[in-house]
Amino acid sequence: MLRKMLLGVFAIVLLVGAVGNQLASAAGFYRYNGQSFSTLAPVPQNTGLGTYFNFLNNEDVDTYGLPANLLFGAWFSTYVSEGAFYGPSGSKVAEAPNGGNVWVNVAYINWIYPFQFDTPNFRVAFNAFMPIVAAGPIGGPTEFWFTPIEMFYSYHQFRYLRDSTFFGPYISLPVGGGFGFTPANGQVNQYNFAWLSEGWYQLQHMDELALGNLGLGWLNGLEYQPWFAYTHQLNTTPNLPNTAVFGAAGVAQLGLTPGAVGGYMPGDNIEIGNVFSYPLKNIFSPQWLRYWRVGFMVNGDWSVFQNTYAGHAIRNSAVEMVSVGPAIQYAKGDFVIWFYEASNVLTQNYYAVNQFFIQFYYFFNL
Repeated sequence: MLRKMLLGVFAIVLLVGAVGNQLASAAGFYRYNGQSFSTLAPVPQNTGLGTYFNFLNNEDVDTYGLPANLLFGAWFSTYVSEGAFYGPSGSKVAEAPNGGNVWVNVAYINWIYPFQFDTPNFRVAFNAFMPIVAAGPIGGPTEFWFTPIEMFYSYHQFRYLRDSTFFGPYISLPVGGGFGFTPANGQVNQYNFAWLSEGWYQLQHMDELALGNLGLGWLNGLEYQPWFAYTHQLNTTPNLPNTAVFGAAGVAQLGLTPGAVGGYMPGDNIEIGNVFSYPLKNIFSPQWLRYWRVGFMVNGDWSVFQNTYAGHAIRNSAVEMVSVGPAIQYAKGDFVIWFYEASNVLTQNYYAVNQFFIQFYYFFNL
């Protein structure tokens, strides 16, 4: 049954990819101010898309009744290899060079405020994180993301489900060079607003249940982790050279003066992540396996609106990406390690991406 469920999920992903490619093929070339142009690299996108692509922060912690004044955090590291460039039709642009490789570390903290609601189901906290590029074209910190009111909710009244959900509004402040989709890396200031939410839903006590003659104990520990973000860049990027947006060839095709500048506003974007995982101890008996989980992830990124330059929309410039890959977790007490690998199965208006991701967690009380 589990095998059929996994095959069904992958079939849905492939169907989404096929439909997406058909829609993208109808998009044709880029268009700007009524004229078509082509480029050998993607047009700049919202900084949130670069920050959040395949960004998941599983904490493997039950937030029900977390003690006030608890501080816990993480260290993430991700290596992204950008391959061939895929244009607005969703097809590989043969003459375009491959993208670069980027290695990024992310410092991440949560602080459960000292004063809380009486109910243990609800917790209010401060959350902040900052990506730091350790290798690639731009080094150092990028955007500082924070929210003064991160909210955790855990129902915790249903015996067969261990659940935690967080949600909150985030603001980003520029603290260094750009990362990923940042326009004109290192040259502009990016301020963003984002809404983030994530959940952890794990089945438990399933050995007490049965479906006909079939016991359901094998479902114990099965976990689903959804993740969602909506990002809007708050400021227009001023004085961005047209060559940074359209490329040299695009500027020539549009008949523009190379190097002329204008205001640039990338479209909003949505990121959706999904991780399904299962405890190895349900499959194999050795004691050392009781701390390990295996699973897979399916992530997607979409631009909601077209990007705008000097008052005109850049048609067909929205990004669409779907990636799939395996996930492995080791968790013992307060120590948690996740390993992810994700590869694009659908790419439009960006490089095909392969990503390796690792994260550590630590917990302590102030």
